[in-house]
Formats: sequence, C-alpha cells, structure tokens
Amino acid sequence: MTLGIRLDGRTALITGGGSGLGLAVAEALHAQGAAVAILGRTKAKLESAAVKIAAGGDSPVLTVVADVNEDDAVTDAVRQVHAWQGRLDIVVNSAAPLLAVSALAEADEAVVSDALDAKTVGYLRVARAALPLIEKEGTGRIINIAGMAAHVLVPNIGVAAAVNAAVVALTSYLAAEAAPQGVLVNAVSPGMTLTQVWKDRHAATAEAKGITPEQVRDGMVENLGIRLGRWARPEEIAAAALYLASDLATYVTGQTLQVDGGLGKSVI
Repeated sequence: MTLGIRLDGRTALITGGGSGLGLAVAEALHAQGAAVAILGRTKAKLESAAVKIAAGGDSPVLTVVADVNEDDAVTDAVRQVHAWQGRLDIVVNSAAPLLAVSALAEADEAVVSDALDAKTVGYLRVARAALPLIEKEGTGRIINIAGMAAHVLVPNIGVAAAVNAAVVALTSYLAAEAAPQGVLVNAVSPGMTLTQVWKDRHAATAEAKGITPEQVRDGMVENLGIRLGRWARPEEIAAAALYLASDLATYVTGQTLQVDGGLGKSVI
C-alpha cells in the first residue's frame, strides 16, 4: 500500500467552511483532489468561499446552507452531501461561535450552555448524522477543530476552555465507538491563528492603544510564551487536518494534534 496525501475520488464535508479555519481546511482538501462541500448559515458567504476554493483545483464544490444547532437541518445536509457524489469520506467539524472574553466565574450560565450547544453538541450532531453514511473501507474520517484553551491556561477564556475540553473528550469517545467500523476520529487544537476575526480584533486594539496591529500580535506572542515567536497562518492549521484526512494517518485515531507553535510549553 502506497501512502500519500492525495484525496482523489473522496468527498469531504466541512462545517463552518465559509470563512476562517473551515475555509482554509476546505481549500487544503480540495487542492489535494477531494470533492468539497462547505456548510454554513449564510448563503452569500458560502458562495464567495466556493469561488475561492474552486480556483485551487478541478474537483467540484458544493455549498449547503444549514445550522448545526438544528438536528433535522444537520441530518438533511449530511444526506444531501452523501447523495451529491454518492459517498462521504471526510467530515471536518469547524463551525463554532465567537466566544466573549470574561472570567469563568463571571460568565453567564446561558453563555456557557449556548457555547457548548453550538460547538460541542453541534459537532456531535454532525458526527451522529455522518456515521451511518461515512465510508467504512478505510477512508472514513471525522476531524474536530478544538482549541488550545483545552490544554493551556489563558486568562479570561474559561468558557472557550470548557467547550474545547469537551470537544477533546468527545473526540476520544467517538474514536473508540467508530473504530470497529474502520472510521478514524481525531481533533486539531490550533494555537493563536491569524484569521480575519483576529486581524479585526488586533486592528481595534491597536487603534485604541495608539500602536500597530503587529505590535499587538507581538505582545500577545510574548505574554503567551509562543516558542516559535509568531502567530500561525490558517493554512498551517489546515495542513494538520489534511494529514489526518489522508492515507498518511491510517493508524491514527482518538488523538488531538496541538498545532500551537509551542504555546505555553514549559521546560522542567
């Protein structure tokens, strides 16, 4: 058996594929030959993303408007993607809300429960709908995008930490349950990644403090102890998802890859 990174003939569904890390993952999988379906709530955003994805290769691209908070919508969307190419090989859960920054003890209970429902339970909804349809002949993959807050203490992001820790646990249990079917389930925990959302935040902070966005980023790198001395590019996180989706990872399941540039790693 020849191991490789190509995904020709395979179909991938990426939730949250209209922007951010979801879009970066969709581009990476499509560039390696996968037919890619991107799912999100906003039609215009998905259509714009689809044009960008399609420019990177010859495989087809499908847009699916659905909300991962709605069971019936998720079930219908997954069935639509399966029917589109007659198969479903790869599911990447990347749809997630933008969480407010606050001390965990001060967080409203509704904010915590809504965040868990939107991300952790949303991931479960998609995985549950996909498992009966996903390929069982060695190409079946479920990849969950978690976050570094599950592994590293960072002030005022306790809600994100709880949600992402739940995603890590969800990944482990789904991996154990799906293993007898030959379906691999893993996660990627990105470190600080320069998505458009973070660029906008940096610009706002810079304006308020009278400094540049680059200075804002550099300050965060120093404060967080990112060993590589910079923020990640979205395509670097997408590369980890591509690895897990490919035949290079046929003996990897139940794992969470921390792609964080050495964030917060101590030396004993």
